[in-house]
Amino acid sequence: PPGAGPYPAVIYLYGSTGNSRRVIEHDRLVRAITDRGYALVVPIALDLEYHNGVDSGWFLRHERGQKARNEVAYLKQVIQHAAERHQVDRRRLVLAGQSRGGFLIWEMACHHPDLANAYAPHAAGYLGPMPRRCAGPVRMLHTHGKNDPIVPLAQDALFTSGGARMTPLEVSLRTLARTAGCEPQPVSDAVGGFARQRWRHCQSGSGVEYLLHNGDHNYPQSWISQVLDWYERDKRAPVATSTGGGTPVFRGTGDERRPGFKGVGQPGSGTGGRFKRVPQ
Repeated sequence: PPGAGPYPAVIYLYGSTGNSRRVIEHDRLVRAITDRGYALVVPIALDLEYHNGVDSGWFLRHERGQKARNEVAYLKQVIQHAAERHQVDRRRLVLAGQSRGGFLIWEMACHHPDLANAYAPHAAGYLGPMPRRCAGPVRMLHTHGKNDPIVPLAQDALFTSGGARMTPLEVSLRTLARTAGCEPQPVSDAVGGFARQRWRHCQSGSGVEYLLHNGDHNYPQSWISQVLDWYERDKRAPVATSTGGGTPVFRGTGDERRPGFKGVGQPGSGTGGRFKRVPQ
């Protein structure tokens, strides 16, 4: 962003079939973040084996038969590099992402709560059975489309990958709320066109919110701006100072137009379900 650092940052983890360069070359996404004083950091995913070939993705805890990488160590290296080379403030990091990237964010939030200052996945969940409590309290904003056909919300159609089934989202959210010491029952309201559930009276610096929209696997135009609004809403957390220029919304240009692909979404939005990219 313009101006002097250190900068808060959005670390963006894209979905399977995504591409880091394509994300950072998307002007509207970059401006929606940098115009608000945040840096955008986009790590590079692995090449993984899928049903019909090799494509990009993040290594998840329950995967089998894949080329493993310690994603925790890798993300820490990315953060260190960004801090040393680009004045990114390690104390003000929002780990945001979509689909398979969102699955990794859920793992980080539960098992490595100190990696980032806040976690904001879309269209994902915790893959495999989630522990009754996580390693520590976090700030979590989960967003999902109620008509998502790839990572569906219905109990009888929960997402499965690598032999592991996704924990139902309501169970995962309550686990985070329990870990953060929040009240057991959330309150319901609406914000920015999303239906919202939020758990109150959590430990200082933590919180759990859930936004639901009427769309599918792709996030709405206003999602990333809504994430930053949420992050800045908690005055206990250090936030960015706006550099002006407005806050454009992001509308994705679609998955890469490879032969055999159908559907249009954000860059790297696919988890693999309808694209037959689910690892076995």
